[in-house]
Parts: sequence; C-alpha cells; structure tokens
Amino acid sequence: MLYNALLSLTAFMFCLSLFLVHRASVLENDFRKLQGNIILQLNQPRSEGVNGKMAKMSKTREDIKPSALQNAHSSVNMSSRRVKREQSSCRGPTSFLQLRANTNKQPDMRGNIAVIPWTVSAQRGNTISQKENRIVVQEDGYYLVFGQVWFESPGRVMGHVIRSWGTAETAMTPTELLRCLQEMPDDARHHANTCYTAGIVQLHREDELELVIPDRPLMDKVLVSMDADATFFGVIQLN
Repeated sequence: MLYNALLSLTAFMFCLSLFLVHRASVLENDFRKLQGNIILQLNQPRSEGVNGKMAKMSKTREDIKPSALQNAHSSVNMSSRRVKREQSSCRGPTSFLQLRANTNKQPDMRGNIAVIPWTVSAQRGNTISQKENRIVVQEDGYYLVFGQVWFESPGRVMGHVIRSWGTAETAMTPTELLRCLQEMPDDARHHANTCYTAGIVQLHREDELELVIPDRPLMDKVLVSMDADATFFGVIQLN
C-alpha cells in the first residue's frame, strides 16, 4: 500500500517536473520574443527619426539652396553695379592741361592783339599738350575750355578771346569759342580786374587753341598780372 502511494507520488512529481520544464521553455521563448520586439521597437523609431530628420534636412537644403544661390547672385550683381556706378561717378577726366602765365616774359604784341606767354602748371594724360602758346588736342570729343586774365591796364574795357585753329583746310581762319569782356573801374588808382570765362566745346584731332587779348591799339601796352592764381588757361577732356 505504501509502495503504491510512493510510486504514484513519484510519477506525479515527474510529470510536474516535465510540465515545469515545458513552461519554463515556453516562457523563455516568449521572453526572447518580447526582448526582440522591444529591441526592434527601440531601434525602429530611432532609425526612422534619423532618416526622417536627414530627409527633412535634405529637403530643406533643396528648398533653401536655389533661394540662397539666387540671393547671392543678386547680391553680387548689386555690388557689381554699385562699384561700377561709384567708379563712374568718381572717375576723373581722361586728360587735362592747365597753363599759367610765364613770369619771365611779357605779353607779346602781334598787331592789334596781345598773346600771353604760357608755361605748364598742371597736366595729366597725353591727349592734350602745349605747342608754343597754344593747346593742342589729339582726340575728337567734348572738352571744357576755361581761361582767366587779371588786367592791370588803365583802359575802359578789357577782355580776351579763346579761339581754335582747325586742320589744314581751315587753318587760315580761327574760330572764336569763348569771349570775355570786363569793364574796368573808373577810379584811376585801381586799374585791376579779372575776366573769367569757361564753356564746353566740341573739338577735333589736332585742333589748336589759344587765348588772345584783341582790339588793342598799337601804342597801348597791355598790363597783365603774371601770377599763377591770376592769369591761367586750360582744357579738360570730358569723354
């Protein structure tokens, strides 16, 4: 009787052990599956987040890149135009020449006109040069011509004329470009006054310009201040 009870208990314990081993195996498999799912879920959002972020960044770069390039190109164009405009507004004349009265000489009387002896006081470029008492231009174009004479003669009216001698076909006939007349003061003690004129004229290659004091009586000596700031004659190239 006791033997049968022990045998039954042993059989029961054996079956229980087999059941527990089976359940442990099932639980282990379930745990491994759960662990794999957890790892997969943990890795999948991170990967999707990174990929999504990269995709968003790539899309953002694609959206921004054309606009940035366009803005940069526009900025470069604006800067280039600004530089060209500033260069154009600040660019000086191509060439100029200014003469001043030669203090070592006196005006030369030629018939009824007087010619002032000149010397160079300022010069730039090679398209305008001095030839004796004349200014010669070497390029066609527009020029600013100016001249001033400080008279000290006791006459009623003083003045000067700036005229141009053209090419060989018209070299015998000068063309008056600018004329200046100045009435002298009545007070005989102060015979000093300036006469200034300036204007834009069109000149041609090899034109020669001179400043003369016209219509002077043969015996009337022209008295002119030979100071550099009082008597001068010049041409500025404008194009």
